Amino acid sequence: MSTAPPRPGPRLLRAFGPYRDVLAVRGVLVLELVGSLGRVPAFMAGIVCILHVVQHLGMGYGAAGLVGAVATVGTAVSSPWRGWVVDRYGLRRALVPSIVAQAVCWSIAPFLPYQGLLVTAFVAGALGPPVFTVVRQSLAVVVPADRRRTAFSLDAVLVEFSYMVGPAAGTAVALAWSTTAAMVVVGVCQCLAAVAMFVLDPPLRSEPAAGADAVPGAAPPQRHAVWTSALLLAMACAFTADLVLSATDLGVVAQLREEGQVRWTGLVLAVWAAGSVVGGLVHGVLPRPVPPWLLVVCLGLATTPLALLSGPVALAVGTFVAGLFCAPVISATVDLVAHGVHESVRGRAMGWHAAATTVGAALGAPLAGAVSDAAGVGTPFLVVGALGAVGGAATAVVAARTDLRPRFP
Repeated sequence: MSTAPPRPGPRLLRAFGPYRDVLAVRGVLVLELVGSLGRVPAFMAGIVCILHVVQHLGMGYGAAGLVGAVATVGTAVSSPWRGWVVDRYGLRRALVPSIVAQAVCWSIAPFLPYQGLLVTAFVAGALGPPVFTVVRQSLAVVVPADRRRTAFSLDAVLVEFSYMVGPAAGTAVALAWSTTAAMVVVGVCQCLAAVAMFVLDPPLRSEPAAGADAVPGAAPPQRHAVWTSALLLAMACAFTADLVLSATDLGVVAQLREEGQVRWTGLVLAVWAAGSVVGGLVHGVLPRPVPPWLLVVCLGLATTPLALLSGPVALAVGTFVAGLFCAPVISATVDLVAHGVHESVRGRAMGWHAAATTVGAALGAPLAGAVSDAAGVGTPFLVVGALGAVGGAATAVVAARTDLRPRFP
């Protein structure tokens, strides 16, 4: 009498059980829902501004890219300061300027000349709703320490889904109506995201112990330093990883355009994002954490072979493999920050982490473009892949000589 082999379904469900446990934590499901919806307009904004400058203002892609670069600079410059405001005054007070700024900027931006659009883009970027950092900061509070890696991995995966939805939604609105209408829609969605986060007001600090003296709005004790070794190493890894990812994004577009296969660009980028989703889900359920510097090395090594590939099918397979390390490296750096600084200064630390990722992403595309123009398409993959591997290895050497154990009461 033969015995049927066990079905793989229940075993697979058990393997991903940690995600069910994270979502069962009170407030996490709503937090991630609000956070995911709030990130979509942030990803819509870039493509909508590009289409507006090119189609409505009749200017080139260089001018369109400058608008995005200015907004990125605003975000990078303001992220640490915004984190300080959240730590010092609380989330709701920090969100009020965001709601006002987004309403004003996106209402007037469609009707401004190019120079005015540049100024507005900077202000909108500097005062954008800090959805990314707030969600991660709250997860570090509400999720037990032994489940944070799973929580941050889930969050990184959901960011990928928002990234896939945002540009597609922005393009659809711009083509169906107009770029002017699309910019207004982005503004409305940005305001709604900030209002939703204002209403939700997720916890960003642990409940004080009974009898502890707590003064609302008081400055955190000086002994809780922001600039810990963990934060510096996390910033180095995040900067390097996002530089590689941004350069890869442009490299894929340039490669397919050179081969006359532009129509496959969206599909290849979607496969790349799918690889990131798979990698993020697996990373969140591993029995032991993987150091972020090792993930950066793997990301660099997996990106380098893309220089040898041609055709959309081969490029899709290659980017899928490289994508396996995208979400894991971001979630691992966030986890390092969450464990490496005291929660009283975690908002500032997350802000500096966000600044590092933003600067890395801002530099990656121009670097890839310059290398592509100088040495041909495909070369950017080789250059940034090597930079990623070397940068991750250098960070690993520093980490090996650094004590990353937190020293908090």
